[in-house]
Amino acid sequence: MDGSTAYSLLRKFQQLQEERVHTYKIFHEGHKIYLSTGPNYDFIQFRNLVQDITQDFKRISEEIIKIECQLRQMQPELSLHVAKVQDYEKRQLELMARLQLAKQELQDMRRVKEEAENDILIREVHYLKKELATVQDKINENMEAVCYQLADLM
Repeated sequence: MDGSTAYSLLRKFQQLQEERVHTYKIFHEGHKIYLSTGPNYDFIQFRNLVQDITQDFKRISEEIIKIECQLRQMQPELSLHVAKVQDYEKRQLELMARLQLAKQELQDMRRVKEEAENDILIREVHYLKKELATVQDKINENMEAVCYQLADLM
């Protein structure tokens, strides 16, 4: 396979990554809405959103894995950034889920005024936000490298 095929694969990867970013936004907004329904959370609606989001993430990830495999055979150095993004995206999703749980727990604890536990949860929320920012920076670095590789292939 030649450079034009690699170029097409990397463009498709970028498009899928944009879809994933959009899916994260929907997930984040859905969680904010879910939190606003507390203390009697609308869990059924949020669960349905999570199921839909999970399917979207799964589909996107499977397509990206196929792209990464094709690139690995053609131009292994190009596939490295795609693989790294996949790894960081997995970490980001794990952190986001932990952050959502911590935010809900903090919101619930504030209702019962457990100050010591609130402080622990506040620190946990800040830590998770910092970790998420670090992971997002790594994703952005690798996406920038993909852009440079695309320019080189043109």
